[in-house]
Amino acid sequence: MIKKLWKLLFCTGILLMSCEKKHSSNLQIKITKQNSGYGYQILKKQKVIINQPYIPAIQGEKSFKYEKDAQKTADLVVVKIKKYSFPKISIHELDSMKIAY
Repeated sequence: MIKKLWKLLFCTGILLMSCEKKHSSNLQIKITKQNSGYGYQILKKQKVIINQPYIPAIQGEKSFKYEKDAQKTADLVVVKIKKYSFPKISIHELDSMKIAY
């Protein structure tokens, strides 16, 4: 009886882990070209869920100077989404990633 229970728990755990991987892997990042730089979009199942043409957390509407800066920021947003955290970016986070603004 106990062996069957352990097998059931093990199989349930495997099933839950495989579902979680599929759920979190369907987020995509698309770097967008703006008039004066770069922005990014976060997509889920080919639908835009976040459109960020400007650097978050700073005043004004300034695009990222470099494509790699937009990519690093978008990567952080995806990490936050996967951790079920609010995907807000702070100036401190921008500074720690050495984002030019």
